[in-house]
Amino acid sequence: MAKKTTYYLIWKRVLGKRTDKGDFIYKDGKWEPDKDTTIMDRLMGYDPTEPLGSPYAMMNSSIMDEIEEISEEKAKEFLK
Repeated sequence: MAKKTTYYLIWKRVLGKRTDKGDFIYKDGKWEPDKDTTIMDRLMGYDPTEPLGSPYAMMNSSIMDEIEEISEEKAKEFLK
């Protein structure tokens, strides 16, 4: 059974999606693999400005606020 696709709006302007085949960012009119882990980093609240080993590098709520789960219908609006 295939997993459902989850759509995200990142920084209120970048469309992303998570499928059973991985995470993707919509860029230049096509879905590209999320090689920079943009989706995962925001979901986990990873703050790259924190030093290695910092207890504040993960679960940073400001970073987590940069991503919003959206409906497929709303995602389609961004694809137009």
